[in-house]
Amino acid sequence: MQKKKLTSWIAATLVLMLFALTGCQTIQGLDVTQAIQNNTLVQSAQSKGSLRLELVPSHTSTLTAGDKAILDVLKDVKLELNNVSMQDKRVISVDGALTYSKGSIPFQASLNDTKFALQIEGAKKQIFFDLAKAQGGSFPTELTASVQKQLMDTRDVLTPALTKFLIANAPNPKQISVSSVSEQVYSETLSLQKLHVEIKGSELVQLLKAFLTSILADEKGMKELLGQLYDVLVPIFKEQMKASEEDDDEFSSPFPDLMKAYLDNKTLAVEFAFTTIQQGLQKWLKDWDTTVASSLSSVKDPQAQAFLSDKTVLKTDLFVDSDKQIRKVRTELSFPITDASTGISEVKLTYVNDIWNINKPVKANLITPASDAVDLGEATARSSSILSYFKKDSQAYSFLRNDLQVAKREIHLLMSPSEDDNSSYDASHPYINADNVSMLPVRFITERLGAEVKWNKETKQITVTDALTDKTIILELNSQSAQVNGVAVAMDSAPVLKNGTTFVPLRFIAEQLGCKIEFDSKTHSVTLTRH
Repeated sequence: MQKKKLTSWIAATLVLMLFALTGCQTIQGLDVTQAIQNNTLVQSAQSKGSLRLELVPSHTSTLTAGDKAILDVLKDVKLELNNVSMQDKRVISVDGALTYSKGSIPFQASLNDTKFALQIEGAKKQIFFDLAKAQGGSFPTELTASVQKQLMDTRDVLTPALTKFLIANAPNPKQISVSSVSEQVYSETLSLQKLHVEIKGSELVQLLKAFLTSILADEKGMKELLGQLYDVLVPIFKEQMKASEEDDDEFSSPFPDLMKAYLDNKTLAVEFAFTTIQQGLQKWLKDWDTTVASSLSSVKDPQAQAFLSDKTVLKTDLFVDSDKQIRKVRTELSFPITDASTGISEVKLTYVNDIWNINKPVKANLITPASDAVDLGEATARSSSILSYFKKDSQAYSFLRNDLQVAKREIHLLMSPSEDDNSSYDASHPYINADNVSMLPVRFITERLGAEVKWNKETKQITVTDALTDKTIILELNSQSAQVNGVAVAMDSAPVLKNGTTFVPLRFIAEQLGCKIEFDSKTHSVTLTRH
């Protein structure tokens, strides 16, 4: 299945549809703008919800057995958030589980200021991540603790301001209505106003045009937002500029004087930003019908056409109480998949969420990061390394390795007919030696399978450590005896050093690492497969 392409289409659709959803103003007496703004200003609350992914299968006859197995696992997956406790906007805990056709994987997560901790059932260690370090990574100098705190504060200030600006300018979709209902929220039945919205893919282009047109006309709102951005962000930029100049005091400043002039004058900075945005919007909207119509008519990708058709639908219900607080959300997004090779005809995403104890005392259940917690900022992204974080008898390990097959590798090699072959192959190309044994570079095979290899120059030993098979293999140059977890094992041929590269018997190392081997005598090739 073309997973990467499918994932990017899903993400693009979500962004467009959720953007369009912001265009809900006062409808039948319900002040939607105020309700959404109030939601961004909530300081504490408890909630419970879920995000469900459904993949509707189509013709699967062309899929491989592996792809069919993955589709069967992922056709109905749910991320359950059973208890979300927001003590305040920076202290939050979550108890949840990932459920799918073969089981459930519980987890706990917490955020304490910038420190994120995650404990997954079956994991050997906690997972830890410092958001401040990630946020500071784009700056030229190391961020101080005070600047890191400022950056985190920007979210609290800018989110309500940005939300207000978007809602003030976004148009209402065609299908929108309000009704009075009785709805159960968590454990109580409440009298609420229900806002129902339906948006089709065919509406997105015109909604976007109306939104941009409204922004262009909203000079006061745009300048007010830019002013808030200036107040929040410019002091941080100035501090970083000063630190950079102090670090590079022997050289000219990396920041031009013109930039400094704009940053020192709020009125000048806001006017410059506003004029730049306004001119860009004017040019875009002037050519909108011609440009957009031309672009859409020239779209040949069936999937893009499907996303912008009536077959793509977003349905959302917002349940609002008398205090104009959103107490329940129910959203469903569905769109067709046109590529038959994926084995999927339709994707459905369903999100539900109940909210209670709004702005009341709430206590988060924080996770205290252990001293041996895995830091995501430093961890490797290799699939085999990810598996090494989980116990082999856990549901999480089975889900990753057996169901999603994250460790699956298929390696194709062309063999040189002999070790004396001087064709266009490089010095580390696999070959067949005088004993008729296939030899290949040990580092090549181990690294592609996610194992680790170390070379000891003094003892002339190669040590291969593989987390998936729990094997430690020690080989010595010119010796046909290897050590596998301390036990001597004979090889068909001894490892050799050729052109600066260590070669080992292909069959021996591949079988020890759990690979299936297939030789093709016609093409002089070999395929190694590990699941």
